[in-house]
Amino acid sequence: MTQTIRLLALLACLALAAGCGNRMWQDTKKTAGDGFNYVFDTAPTTRSYHDESSVPIIEINHNAANVLYSNIGPSELSKKSPVYVRPFTDKNNPADTAPFGLVVMEQVADRLVQRGVLVTQGEPGPDAFMTPRDVDPALYRNPPQGSLENLPPRSAVLAGSYVIGDNYVYMTARIIRLDDHAVVSGHNWTIPITDNVRELLPQLRQDNGLEPSVKSKFD
Repeated sequence: MTQTIRLLALLACLALAAGCGNRMWQDTKKTAGDGFNYVFDTAPTTRSYHDESSVPIIEINHNAANVLYSNIGPSELSKKSPVYVRPFTDKNNPADTAPFGLVVMEQVADRLVQRGVLVTQGEPGPDAFMTPRDVDPALYRNPPQGSLENLPPRSAVLAGSYVIGDNYVYMTARIIRLDDHAVVSGHNWTIPITDNVRELLPQLRQDNGLEPSVKSKFD
C-alpha cells in the first residue's frame, strides 16, 4: 500500500515538472523572433540591405535626380540655364578613375534632362562664371513677373562625390551656380554594394579564390 502511494506521488511530480517545462518553452517562444534563414536566403522579419540591394542602381539615381530637380527654387535657375556636368569623384581618392562616378553622373544627368533641365556637355566657358552684363543682380533676386525667363540665363554645374563603406556607397550631389558659387540644390543618398556595383569599382572586386592552406600536390 505504502509503495503504491509513493509511486502515485512520483508520477504526479513528473507530470507537474513536464507542465512547467512546457509552459517555460511556450513563454520563451513568445519573446523570440525569427532570424535570417541562411539555408533558404530569406529574411522574414527584416527589410534592410537584402531588399534594397535588389533595386536597380539606375532607379536609385533617377530618384536622386528627382530630388535635386525639386529642390531648385523658382528664382535660382531658369529653364534656359545651362547645367554642366562632371563625373562624380571618390572623396577619399579624387584621382581614382573607376567608371562608377561616370555612370552615376550620366544616370542623374539623363533624368534631369527628362525633367526639362538644359544639361550641357563640355566645360563651361569664361562667361559662365560671370553674372550677365548690363543686368542688375537685384533683378535675379526679384525676377519680373515671378519668372527668370525674361533675363539672361545663369549657368550652373552638377558636381558630386562618393565614399565607399562596407555595405553602401554614400553619395553626395550639388547643383552649383557658377557666377556666385551658390548651391541651388543638394542631395545625399546611398547605393548598396552589389555585384554590379563591384564591377564599376575595381577596388572592390573579389579575387578569384583563396590559395589552399594545405599542400595539394607533391614536387
